[in-house]
Amino acid sequence: MDTFVQEFSEFLIENELAANTAHSYASDMQGFFTMMGSDISTKIIRSYIEKLQAQNLSIKTINRKLVSLKQYIAYLNECKAAKLIVRIRQLKQQRQNYLEDILTPNDFASLVAAAEKSQDIRAKAIFYTLYYTGLRVSEMLQLHTADIYENTVTVKGKGSKFREVFISKKLQQVLKEYLEVRLNTAENALFTGQRGQINRQTVDRIIKLYAGKTRLKRTKAHAHNFRHLFCKTALEKGLSIDTIADLAGHTDINTTRIYTRKSKKELLAAIDKM
Repeated sequence: MDTFVQEFSEFLIENELAANTAHSYASDMQGFFTMMGSDISTKIIRSYIEKLQAQNLSIKTINRKLVSLKQYIAYLNECKAAKLIVRIRQLKQQRQNYLEDILTPNDFASLVAAAEKSQDIRAKAIFYTLYYTGLRVSEMLQLHTADIYENTVTVKGKGSKFREVFISKKLQQVLKEYLEVRLNTAENALFTGQRGQINRQTVDRIIKLYAGKTRLKRTKAHAHNFRHLFCKTALEKGLSIDTIADLAGHTDINTTRIYTRKSKKELLAAIDKM
């Protein structure tokens, strides 16, 4: 069966799935074989779903395993001439209208305090830039040292679209403080390290480092969460949805609505006050 799984992974990669996704699907199939054996039929799949539900797995997890199974059947039909005809229906789930594991202002303050305690001015500057601008990491890494003296900066976002980003006075102060200790001063890029301009992986590592120091949940420790916090804060400060969409570079206002939803904790607190 391991040979089948290996060949299945190669099939997925050849069909332009990412290596991590292929590994995940192959892992799901190993679990299927352990639980159900090698035979596949509509009846067996129905039993498989029932066993997954009995494990109290989330609907999202179960549906992903069903996608893995569907891909495996496609592999058998295409590469092994299996001619399997089975129906796999994913479980339905009501759309979740709240956010989980999002960054809060207190979380942000804790990250900044941890960076200050470690005298890591660069980390502090990164946290402030992500939060005060709502920039994606790829956009933030486009910034140059000269940009911090401007009120607005033009960045290239998704879909090669350009937009203006505001640089607040408070952010300028933080970035000027960072410039005093910045490495590789010959570089034009704002955020640098010993080897030159830093990359996305370095930013991710910095966030996770200080999340660990503050005991912040790892599910919260990613750059995109600063973008969520930017949008939510802007809404709470009275900015309209369409204005926030412009600031965040969203072409679809419904995307902005997702960013501005309440968290599960906030909804529970609101209901408790009723």
